[in-house]
Amino acid sequence: MKKLLMIVLFCISGVQTAYASCTETSSGCVEPGQFNLALALGAGQRTNPLHNGENVPLLLMPDISYYGEHWFWDNTTAGYSLLQQPDFVLSLVVKLNQEKGYFQRWFAGNLMTYSTSSTMLPPEVDTGATKQMSMVSVSEVNKRPTAWDAGVQMQWFGDDWQLGLNLMQDASGTYHGQNATASASTFYPLLGGQLQLGANLHWKSRKLIDTYYGLDESELFYLARYQGKDSWQPELRLGWQKALTPKWSLLSFYRMLLLDDAMTDSPLVKNSRVQTWFVGVSYQFF
Repeated sequence: MKKLLMIVLFCISGVQTAYASCTETSSGCVEPGQFNLALALGAGQRTNPLHNGENVPLLLMPDISYYGEHWFWDNTTAGYSLLQQPDFVLSLVVKLNQEKGYFQRWFAGNLMTYSTSSTMLPPEVDTGATKQMSMVSVSEVNKRPTAWDAGVQMQWFGDDWQLGLNLMQDASGTYHGQNATASASTFYPLLGGQLQLGANLHWKSRKLIDTYYGLDESELFYLARYQGKDSWQPELRLGWQKALTPKWSLLSFYRMLLLDDAMTDSPLVKNSRVQTWFVGVSYQFF
């Protein structure tokens, strides 16, 4: 039951959607004062790039959010909107850092990667990026910490597009670093549903990478040593959703995150890509 609950919680996060005034043509907008609860059921997986890291099955994926006049909660993110305009929202946000999810399969943050903005490929593709060097298993290193980030979220909205920028600082005193994400997405009608194409660019500071993927004297003496550095990680996202009834929808998405040498040079990391995919149906409770 515990594992089933963790799978249910696994998949909710992704790029958050702050409040924007809804029009007939705007995409991704949310009515103020609206509580949203949806559950997707199907088959999918997120791959793990670490040596002996476990892939995460995607079976049940909840999407939970609430938007008030200014305060909002969107899956793993809580925030306060300082400025709300029809085409721009500026918010202060606090969110759970997802980096620990590669080291602990049933980490609560893993439960929060749900998003309809991504397609369907096999769960793993041989990228030829496996390193021929000393390998370190996740089971051999110290436990990685849980971290919370706080910062500023900016979003711009158009009739069929959306841009975003998140600037985050470690608020938990865990890794004492920063991270940022720039995102862009657009929407197209396809086969009676909506196709979403998107891309993210993630920047992660040296201290963040070193905390999770570095290896120092505090680890077992026989392990290779590695110090992290700033990392730039692009991500491609495809998604398609089609309403069958007011409550039921078809849903599929695919994401591919590309890891640079700041991560792949670490003896902990064996692959340069992380792939997440899902195919199923979604039911809207509220």
